[in-house]
Amino acid sequence: MRNIVFILLAGMLFFAGCIGGGTPEVPKLPNVTVQPPSVTVTPGEECTPAYSFSDVTASTLSQSMDMVATVTCAAGKQITASVDGVAVATKSASDNGTTPITFTLVAKKDGTSKVTVSGDSQTLLSKDWKISPLGSADTKGAEYDAVSFKEWRAMSIDVANPINVGKVKLFIKRLESRTQPGTYVIVDLRSDDGGKPGQIIASSKKSISDTTLSDNWIAFDFDSKPAIAAGKYWVVLRIEQSESVKIVSDTVTWHYVTNSKDQGSGNDYTRQMLLSVNEATGFASESSWNKLAYDRVYAMTVHAAE
Repeated sequence: MRNIVFILLAGMLFFAGCIGGGTPEVPKLPNVTVQPPSVTVTPGEECTPAYSFSDVTASTLSQSMDMVATVTCAAGKQITASVDGVAVATKSASDNGTTPITFTLVAKKDGTSKVTVSGDSQTLLSKDWKISPLGSADTKGAEYDAVSFKEWRAMSIDVANPINVGKVKLFIKRLESRTQPGTYVIVDLRSDDGGKPGQIIASSKKSISDTTLSDNWIAFDFDSKPAIAAGKYWVVLRIEQSESVKIVSDTVTWHYVTNSKDQGSGNDYTRQMLLSVNEATGFASESSWNKLAYDRVYAMTVHAAE
């Protein structure tokens, strides 16, 4: 009997110990800090540089044109714009975002120039740039004004940036096959004086026999290649006649195109001078420049020095 009681007591004690002991303890893991791998990023290597350009549009002598280079992924990379091999400017983007960079190109000569952009040790752009001379090359129709020792004509040009003038071409002809000796056709480049021709900057002259009996473009070269700043200037066509002016007046005609005959006061870019003729000698002296009766444009082009 005692043995049975002892066994029961021992069993109860064992069972009570299991219940009272709770959840067995789980061993703790050590603290571990995981470091990311070290990565070095070199600027410019995260993307490939890309370049695009706006059109190189036709222009006119002395005017300027803005060409926009759009660059991406080109932080710090220098690009240089040039005209006919002469650098205009060197610029760069400050970051790798898409950035417009503007180059201002000035048309310093007429004809065809070559625009290039270089960078990254290569040529990024090469385009022809068509540049027209100043003035008007329109020769349609058959209208003209006479120019003689007693009647001069003038037409103005507007210069946007400094240029060197090389020559002026006029679409003219002479009226008579026989001419007086010592007669010259003269073209002046003049400053502006309150909306009319002023001081002579440069002149070029040809014997009247160098003109033709039909309309042709006649070139008058300026050997001095005068440098002129931005502003308004005048091209004056006149005749210098030194002999027998009372007998005959050598005359050339200057072609023009009519804009409007409804405008009674002419325009601001053409002028005429009717000289005062001495009845006794036949020679003429300068008077004043006046507007024409209506709006017209003379056939005349101004070209840069080569």
